[in-house]
Amino acid sequence: MKRKTVKAVIIALVLITLAASVAFARGGQQSRGAVTRVGYANDDDADFFRKLVRDTFENTVRNESNIHVTFTNAAADMQTQLDHINNFIAQRMDVIVVQPADTAAIIPGIEAANRAGIPIISIVSRSGGGRSIYVGTRYIDAGILQAEYMIGALPPNARIVYMQGQPGFDHSRERREGLLDTLLRARPDVTVLADQTANYDRAQGMGLMEDWIQAFPQIDGVICANDQMALGALQALRMANRERGVLIAGVDATDEAVMEVRNGGLAMTVLQSAPAIAQGAYDIINRIIAGDTNPSDLIIEQFPVTRDNVDVVMR
Repeated sequence: MKRKTVKAVIIALVLITLAASVAFARGGQQSRGAVTRVGYANDDDADFFRKLVRDTFENTVRNESNIHVTFTNAAADMQTQLDHINNFIAQRMDVIVVQPADTAAIIPGIEAANRAGIPIISIVSRSGGGRSIYVGTRYIDAGILQAEYMIGALPPNARIVYMQGQPGFDHSRERREGLLDTLLRARPDVTVLADQTANYDRAQGMGLMEDWIQAFPQIDGVICANDQMALGALQALRMANRERGVLIAGVDATDEAVMEVRNGGLAMTVLQSAPAIAQGAYDIINRIIAGDTNPSDLIIEQFPVTRDNVDVVMR
């Protein structure tokens, strides 16, 4: 990706912030003195990316006197998250924000909020049903962007391994499909040695990579559905002195992953911007405050981060 394209995307993210500021100002004028009560039902504070989105959202609203947010953590338990949503409904929250622990099992909570007339914003993951406003990325795009990089970077007759995300989620399935369909269609010479889950977890990614190092004498690429697994894989390869010549790819563009791209440990990652998702949720809340009864979904664009543009991303 050329620098001017990267700069254009970064400018677009800044415009989201400006749009939110305008919406907030309008909302403040129309709800003079009123406090909007928001319930934020997080999936799992132990998940690196979801916690990053939550913390960024909290920092965004920290100084807003007309928005009060109550945060909950379901610790990846779906029934607990449904209980949290039902409690928010009973407390007559003005808006509910949820990072679904399960896209199908969250549907009763979404539908309960619909019946109560409470707007509900689904972030990072879509709900499988009911009416909610989605703020997040197109999952398949991350896999396609990884594939487009690997098509040109992998050597002839390359052998790769793929680390899936948590089974049962659309984002895990679509990232995998986007990667494998795009890569293997363009590069039929590439062999997939293994294709298993490490549940988006760094320690599991490291353990799975250790198994693959023992099983496969040649690995040219390690493609992962998130940065945590990619960083775990990199650690295992370094401990085995096998990292030379192995292209490792992740998703999320966390600070550590971006630094490893700059230093050559990772070949690339895909920017899924936690600040942009958090800011987008804040923007939707302000649209609701301003009287918008049917806000549209907000799709956050992604782009690849490589050594060619990493300095622009870090700036």
